[in-house]
Amino acid sequence: MDSGAVTEASPQRRKKIAVIGGGVGAMTAVFELTEQPGWQQRYEITVYQLGWRLGGKGASGRNQARNDRIEEHGLHFWFGYYENAFNLIQRVYAALDRHAGAPLATWRDAFKPHSLFILMQFYEAKWSEWHLSPPQMPGVPGDGEVPPFWHAVDRLLELLHIHVQTTMPGDMHDALHEHHGLKAWAIWALEKLGVELVRGVEAIDFRAAREAVQRVAANPQDDGAHALLHDAVAALEHFVARIAETVHARFAAMIERDVEAIPILRRALSLLELGFYMFKGIVVDDVARKGFDQLDGMDLREWLSSHGAGSAALDSDALRVAYESIFAFSRGSYQLPDLAAGTGLRGLLRLSGTYKEAFAYKMQAGMGDTIFGPFYDVLAARGVDFQFFSALREIVPSADGTRIEQLVIGRQALVKKGEAYDPLYEVKGLRCWPSAPFFDKLEQGDEIAKLKPGLESHWCQWPDRRTDRLLCGEHFDTVILGTSIGPIPTFGKALMDQKPPIRAMVDQVEAIGTQAFQMWTRPDDAALRRAHNGEEVEKTGVQPIYGGFAQPHNTVADMSHLLERENWPSDDPPGAIYYFCGPLALKPELPPRSDTSYPQDQGSAAGVRAAEWMRSNLQFLLPGSMFPGYPASFPVTLDFSMLYSRNWQQIPASGNFDDQFWRANVDPSELYVLSCRKTTQYRLHSGDTGYINLVFAGDWTRTGLNYGCVEAAVMSGMEASRAICGAPKIIFGENYPLP
Repeated sequence: MDSGAVTEASPQRRKKIAVIGGGVGAMTAVFELTEQPGWQQRYEITVYQLGWRLGGKGASGRNQARNDRIEEHGLHFWFGYYENAFNLIQRVYAALDRHAGAPLATWRDAFKPHSLFILMQFYEAKWSEWHLSPPQMPGVPGDGEVPPFWHAVDRLLELLHIHVQTTMPGDMHDALHEHHGLKAWAIWALEKLGVELVRGVEAIDFRAAREAVQRVAANPQDDGAHALLHDAVAALEHFVARIAETVHARFAAMIERDVEAIPILRRALSLLELGFYMFKGIVVDDVARKGFDQLDGMDLREWLSSHGAGSAALDSDALRVAYESIFAFSRGSYQLPDLAAGTGLRGLLRLSGTYKEAFAYKMQAGMGDTIFGPFYDVLAARGVDFQFFSALREIVPSADGTRIEQLVIGRQALVKKGEAYDPLYEVKGLRCWPSAPFFDKLEQGDEIAKLKPGLESHWCQWPDRRTDRLLCGEHFDTVILGTSIGPIPTFGKALMDQKPPIRAMVDQVEAIGTQAFQMWTRPDDAALRRAHNGEEVEKTGVQPIYGGFAQPHNTVADMSHLLERENWPSDDPPGAIYYFCGPLALKPELPPRSDTSYPQDQGSAAGVRAAEWMRSNLQFLLPGSMFPGYPASFPVTLDFSMLYSRNWQQIPASGNFDDQFWRANVDPSELYVLSCRKTTQYRLHSGDTGYINLVFAGDWTRTGLNYGCVEAAVMSGMEASRAICGAPKIIFGENYPLP
C-alpha cells in the first residue's frame, strides 16, 4: 500500500534518509531506494545500527575463538513461495558480482533446494517419524509471478488426490504388515477393500472438484462454477467421511487395534481431513472474493472446527507443526496456541500451493554470511553510510504530531582515530560477520572486551561514549524505522502517546522470546548419523529438517552441510551439526535497564534447558547418542562424549556440552512477532505512521502475509521504499488473493 505519507524534499539538496536498524526490512528498503536510477542525486542514506553487525533476528556471527564456527539467533530457512525475497536476493547477488569460483558466487550457490522433512509423532511414550518429500514444481522462486489463488487451491486438491490415490493405499498396506500375527487372508482382504474404496470413489469426487476449481479460475464471475464448487464440497465431504468410517470401523476391527495407535493410519486420515476442511472453508467463506483477513477474528483451529473438522484434523501433526513453525503460542506458552485463521490459512495455502521449484531452501552459510554480508558490501559500494555502535535512545516528534523532529543516538563505542572499521572478515574466502566486535579497532576496546557488556542488548552494561541529537532538516529528512516492534516502547513512547494507532499496534501485536542451541558432534560419530534417520539418509545423503519434536525445542535440523564453511582442523573436524529451536515463555513486563544481568541469566537458563532436553529427548532422535547397552528409555544414559569439544580428549564428557552454543532471544529487538487472532487490524502499513517523514519496515507491519518471516519483512521494506520514492510499483502477492 502506498499511502503517500512521505513527501519529497526541496530539489536544492539531497534528501537525507536515516535508517534505524539493519534487519531484512530495513536493508530491503535501502536496496530498493538505491535501485532507482539517479538515486545518488536525490538521497543521502545513513544506517544507524546497534552493535557491530547487521541482521536483526537474522544476524549470525563467526566465533573466532572456536574455529570460525557459525552462531545463529535460531534456525532459518527460505521457502519456495518467497517470491519477493528470492527476487530481491537474486538482484543483490547480481550487484555483488563475485568472480566465478568464489564462495557463494551466485544466489544458486548460496541457496540449495531441500526436499526431506520429517514430522515427529508421539503416541504411548513412543516417537515415530513421518517422512515428507514435497514434489518439485515448475518455475523458479523470484521469477516474478505468484501462482493465482485458484491455481493454488487446485494444487492443494491435486496433492490430496495423490495422497488418497497413492499414499493412503500404501499406508494401509504398511500398517497391516506391521501388525504381526495377522493372517495372510485378512491382510489381502483389507488391502483389497482399502484399494477399492480409495480408487473407486475418489476419482469421481476429486475430478469434479478440480474441474469446478479450474472453471472458476478461468472465469471468477461464473456463478454456475461457484455452485459446482459447493456441490463438489458436499461430495468430497461425504467421501472423506466414508474413508474415515472404513478405516476406523473395518480396519481397526480386524486388526483389533484403535486407529489412533497406528501412526501410519492416523497421519493418513489427518492429512486428508485437514486438507479437505481447508478447501471447504475456502469455498464456503468465499475467500477468493472476500479475502483472508475476514477470518482473523478466529483462531485457525477454531475456524476449521466451525466448518466441521474433527480431532483428526485439529490435533494432526501437520497442523501442530504449522503452529510451531511460527512460534504461534501466546506468551510463549504451549498451553496458549493462537494463530489468526486467515493469516494461518493464507500461509498454508501459499506454502503448499504457490511454491516454485523446491518446497524449501537451505542457506549454504550463516544467514549473516549469506544475506547481510552481501547487503552490506553492495550498499556500502553504492555509497550508503553505515554507522555501527549507534543505538536509538529516543524518537522525538514535533509538538503538533506531524513529523519526527529529533533522533537521539547513543554512540556505544568509538572507532580509533585513523582506523577504518570494516565489520566483516574472511573465512575461507567468504566475508563474514564476527560474533564479537573487532575490539582492537575501538577506543577502550580492551575494557569492552573484558567486560563483555552486551553491545546488542537493551541491558548493555557499557555506558554510551556520547549522545548525538540528530535534527530534522539538518541531519535527516526522513526516517525508516527498521527495528522490530518490541523496542518501540523503549524509545518511542512519545509516538505512542501522540498516535493511538501506533499505541494500539504496539499493545495488541504480541512478540515473544525464543530459544535455540547448536550441537557439534564428534568426528567418530558415524553411528549417530546413521541412526538418526535410518536408510533414507544413508541412501540419499539428504540432511533432514524435523518438525513436531519434543518441547520446547520442537524444530530440529541437520545442518552438517555448514561444516565446510567453518574452519575446523582437517585431521579432527566435527562429524555433524544439529540446530534446535523453539519458543520461550517470558514475563510480560521487561525488567528495568538497570537489571544488566537479565540477558546473561536468561542465556544460562537456556543452556540448562538445552542440556535437560538432550538428556530426555536426544535418544529418540539420535539413538547413537546413548551409552551402548542401555535402554533408550533410561534418560541418564546420554553420552556427552559424543559432543565435539576443543579438548574432548582431556576433559570429562559432560564438559563437552559447555563447548556447544545456545542463546535465549529475550531482548526487545530479538522477540518474534506473533499473528494472534483479532490483531491483524491493528497492524499498520509501512507508510501509515501518521507522520509525514516516518515509515516502518519489518515483518510486524501490515503486508500480504502478516506473520514473522523473511518474505513478510521484504514486502514491508518494499512498501517503505515505495512510500518514499514510489517504487517498486509491484510487490508480489501483497493483496493475495484479491487483485
